[in-house]
Amino acid sequence: MKLATNTPLATKKSTWIDFNAGVVADGTRTIDEAAHDLMDLVLEVASGKKTWAEKKGFREISIFKDGVVL
Repeated sequence: MKLATNTPLATKKSTWIDFNAGVVADGTRTIDEAAHDLMDLVLEVASGKKTWAEKKGFREISIFKDGVVL
């Protein structure tokens, strides 16, 4: 699962990001509400719901960073 720390990133990468934690910073959800939403999503994925990466057929992970990723 990929989590965004801010809503602009989640919006820009909407078909990459599985969960937008930026809703806490935006003030649209409390930390407890966002935690509950995330836990629900984790359970859904553990129960078979596909992540965006899985829907696209990707099976490898690369942490986002500036520069070359090996």
